[in-house]
Amino acid sequence: MKIIKIKEALKNLKEVNTEIRFRSCVEGSGFSAGLISFRPRKRADAKQINHRDKDVLCHVLKGRGRLRVDQRRILLRPGTICHIPKGTSHDFAAGKKGELVLF
Repeated sequence: MKIIKIKEALKNLKEVNTEIRFRSCVEGSGFSAGLISFRPRKRADAKQINHRDKDVLCHVLKGRGRLRVDQRRILLRPGTICHIPKGTSHDFAAGKKGELVLF
């Protein structure tokens, strides 16, 4: 069993780039779970990612932003849960007023 204290885990996110910080919390056979933070960007980025080998399940913990799947934009706020099937192109972006934090 593993217990994760989100407040503490958020202090230890590793910078992926100027927009994204991440921390893996649990790794298992066929799944992984972690915290990811998106900072607001000055310019939109048209690039989307695609996980060919796994579904993505995200729970919005903090902040507001959007999820883009294909050309559809979905507004995100705390309490929202998103399921993105494997092979689906997508990207996340924080709103203008602060970071977007997902588990």
